[in-house]
Amino acid sequence: MTRALVVAILASTTFAACGDNKHAPTDGTPVDTSFDAGPDKVARGRYIANTLGVCSFCHTPLNPDGSRNLTRLLAGWTCNDPIPFVDADPATVGVGCLSSRNLTNSASGLKNVTDQQIRDAIRNGTRTDGKKLVPIMPYWIFHNMTDDDTDAVIAYLRTVPGVDNMVPPNEPPWNDINDNNLAAPICNGGTCTATPIDVAMIPLPVNPPDMLSAMRGRYLASMVGLCVDCHTPDLPPPAVGAPAPFFPTPIDTTRTWAGGRTFPKQQLGLLDPVYPDFITTRNLTPHATGLLGYTSAQIAAAIAEGKDPQGKGVCAATHGSGISPYAALDPQDLTDIANYIAALPPIDNDTGLNCMGPTVP
Repeated sequence: MTRALVVAILASTTFAACGDNKHAPTDGTPVDTSFDAGPDKVARGRYIANTLGVCSFCHTPLNPDGSRNLTRLLAGWTCNDPIPFVDADPATVGVGCLSSRNLTNSASGLKNVTDQQIRDAIRNGTRTDGKKLVPIMPYWIFHNMTDDDTDAVIAYLRTVPGVDNMVPPNEPPWNDINDNNLAAPICNGGTCTATPIDVAMIPLPVNPPDMLSAMRGRYLASMVGLCVDCHTPDLPPPAVGAPAPFFPTPIDTTRTWAGGRTFPKQQLGLLDPVYPDFITTRNLTPHATGLLGYTSAQIAAAIAEGKDPQGKGVCAATHGSGISPYAALDPQDLTDIANYIAALPPIDNDTGLNCMGPTVP
């Protein structure tokens, strides 16, 4: 398995029981908590799962044309689907396949699972059988989600129609995370768990025009949403046999928002030959190698419409493509996230512009 492919497939995701996380930590800066679940938990949970937190992005398979198969919404994505979820070694039978869990109300999904088991999976990375989830599942981000938002996601999942889809067991090297295999290239040190991101390592906005909006955007983008995951450099793997596990956190929290994660285009639904085989995420900080000069409105357009200030399409499935979830972001949420990103501290990290699409109407 090549290093490039390992980086690509790791680009997305048992601790003690959670403490009181009613409101995510804010480093002392007030945050408007009106985004908490409110009276309609199901609606809030649906929005998080399918738009903001993009659960459906990994748990719903793609059709052969790269579109999302909504007839199997949240039914799990496997190597048996037309476009595999993750196959680290497609040339070898029985090696390399990783699948995402069926989250529907089927016996092969979450029908017989308790709310607490779902909560432990979302926030702590504990599978329903007590084993550890592969940290491609970003529980280490969702650990900082508020209790209200977590409960809203669970309430929504209870309403998802059941789809019978028994997801196959993970193949090596992914199954090694629970086998104490010191030679495992994925965790390389035994049982693999990711430490939740320390909220103090998520940058505070620097002199934003609207601090409350930017702080709300900080929560939305890095504690309930996954922007921070895709747009932060990954950590390099340790040497084979090194005693430390692969993941303290899967991203380099000393360079948060500096971009540089790499994704295979097929998993993003980008099948046109015009796209390169691997897509590298952009530095989102206001540095010359990033978004220096972008206004909050231009950042919002890149997120929701998939276009840069020149009208060119940005090469990301989450932004403006046929399977983009962010086109459905609540306008206030979009504004808050854009205000936060515009106020990030700058970091020098030239990730290049390896993929720009055609002019967006």
